[in-house]
Amino acid sequence: MTDVPTRQAAGTTGAAQRAARPRLPALAAASRLFARDRVGRARAFGAHVLELLLFMGATFGISLWLSPDDPFGIGAQFPWLWLMPGVLALRYGTVLGLLAGAIVLGAWFAQVPLRAGATPGDFPQQYFLGGLVLVLLCGQFSDVWHDRLRRVREVNHYLSERLAALTRSHFLLQLSHQRIEHELLVRPVTLRDLLGELRAASTRDPGELGGASFLLQLLSQSCELESASMHRVASGRAEAEPVAHIGEAGRLVTDDPLVVAALTHDRLAHVQSDQAAADVSRYLVCAPIEASNRETLGLIAVERLPFFALNQENLQLLTVLLGYYADGLRTRSLIRGIMALRADCPIEFALELVRLHTLKRQADIESALVAFVLPRSSETQNLAGQMRRMPRSLDMVWEVETPRHVVMVNLLALSGPAAVEGFLSRIESLLRAQFETDFSQSHVAVQVAMLTDAEVEWTLDDLLVRCHVPATTTPTVAPAAASAPAQT
Repeated sequence: MTDVPTRQAAGTTGAAQRAARPRLPALAAASRLFARDRVGRARAFGAHVLELLLFMGATFGISLWLSPDDPFGIGAQFPWLWLMPGVLALRYGTVLGLLAGAIVLGAWFAQVPLRAGATPGDFPQQYFLGGLVLVLLCGQFSDVWHDRLRRVREVNHYLSERLAALTRSHFLLQLSHQRIEHELLVRPVTLRDLLGELRAASTRDPGELGGASFLLQLLSQSCELESASMHRVASGRAEAEPVAHIGEAGRLVTDDPLVVAALTHDRLAHVQSDQAAADVSRYLVCAPIEASNRETLGLIAVERLPFFALNQENLQLLTVLLGYYADGLRTRSLIRGIMALRADCPIEFALELVRLHTLKRQADIESALVAFVLPRSSETQNLAGQMRRMPRSLDMVWEVETPRHVVMVNLLALSGPAAVEGFLSRIESLLRAQFETDFSQSHVAVQVAMLTDAEVEWTLDDLLVRCHVPATTTPTVAPAAASAPAQT
């Protein structure tokens, strides 16, 4: 039968074993991120409270000026004073809306001794009850839509990162074709080969800017750099000492106008773009090493360049190569945990898995891993080929071969349990329509793992263990026991 574990089975598999795994580096990084996020939220909350006090003070002032005898508007046909707490609840949510209502209530009891003949027993219950209901309704509406907007922003951020990487890849493909046409006789090595070597060099080198020397050699061949240096960038400032250099380049002049322009605007700066800086700058081109998520990792400072090499096409190629290199560095740091357990996992698959796991932890947007375990036989080849064509545009497939099975791991982006069930129903309906079979008759086992707050590398490893896929590396702590083995 088809084995489709629920989210609880995928998320709580081997919880006791995972609790014993070493997490000190991950916990330290998470605690730093949580501390920064907590400080930022505390500052924002303080600013909101200050704004609330100012608005409520202005509201009381206007009410007292318009109606000195009844500033609360109890005798009016409509309690206008409660509009401001309602507006604040719509803007900031239920908590600050209730705080504004508490200010109105406190102002009422504060003015009781000032009113002639007024006693606390004259408390207008209907007035404050109606105001409280108004604030709660507005606050609930605000909380629901703020949560929806936050989830939409997180999804859009994920899609924009993927779109930026895709756009960069398309531009690289275009440049590669152009260089094959124009420079094949002069430079027999294609741009694709150079990019593959660059990714391999950055992956092998454990340094912070891994493969820096190879990158400069690549740039000297592709972009004709004669003298250039690479420098680390931390907190928006570049280090003077170079990580690597070619030619006679040395220490970086950190206050050079082109260096300042490149780091300030996060874009390539050259002498033709700023004539004022060209007269005093030591450099011809300064280009930040910026990843797709707008994180600046380093800086390339070019001192000597052939005159005809300073053109738009060459500078675009330089920018894209640096972006590709930065994405490789960021990818290496993000997928280190997955590659430690499953070294054969494709880099693109591991990167998307980490991104979707981050989306789950930050915005509670669900994604899933669905694995099909197919027996190795001639009858299932057509079945596997059809499954390869089924994923949606955002989904990714990793095909793993074992001596007895072919395991197709599908990463379903932005998909909850209902979407997983729909995906499985669509696959099985297609099998019935084209092959007159289903999962059970064709001996195809299905394993599902929902992405949770747990470490994503162990979620993937547990799924593959249930599919009887042996680990490619030996972890320091054994993975959790599989909750349910794949049935074939």
